[in-house]
Amino acid sequence: MAEPYPINAPAPIPAPTVRINARASLWRIVDTLAAAGWGELRAAPQSVRSYLLALARLADARTAVVEITDAQAAERAGVSTRTVLRARHWLQDHGIVTMLRRGARKGRVGVASLIRITKRSLIRLLPHARRAKDARAHARAERDGGAPNLTQRHPFPSLRRKTAAPRERGARRGPTPIQQQLTAEAASAAANPPRPETLATVRAMAGRRCCI
Repeated sequence: MAEPYPINAPAPIPAPTVRINARASLWRIVDTLAAAGWGELRAAPQSVRSYLLALARLADARTAVVEITDAQAAERAGVSTRTVLRARHWLQDHGIVTMLRRGARKGRVGVASLIRITKRSLIRLLPHARRAKDARAHARAERDGGAPNLTQRHPFPSLRRKTAAPRERGARRGPTPIQQQLTAEAASAAANPPRPETLATVRAMAGRRCCI
């Protein structure tokens, strides 16, 4: 009977690394850049990366051209239309996005904008992004204990506070002033109980108030 996993079997040949260039699909370029840590886009606001991902999902894979309104992009990216405007201006200033046709609003229907994403600009960010990612990984590995030696964070801190044992504040040396006052009042009431005549007077007064 043949072994299902022979020990002497040769190691599988690794798949050849495909180089990313301008002929690759837009989504593959953006996904590779995201896996490399975004490079220079890492310092940009989060809305810039969210907007770029939304455009890459809808754009043509070959021409990198997308026809979309600001409202549609805002829904895709999960941000407001004003944030979409700021993110697009940021990408335009850095030469990553080009506005081919500016959209407009015609009544209640918006005319979509025609936007092109420059693949070559994204590819230029890949070498620096990979070097920065390797540097961060090397810095994490040089820490004492490596990556596990990080601050432990509980997913539900409120639950931990509710279920934790009460803190030991030490034994009290004596009763508090309020406890002493209540004890003295109870002892005084027990030593001087009310007379029957007083109770009858109080009950009579209470009955008159109820009748009124």
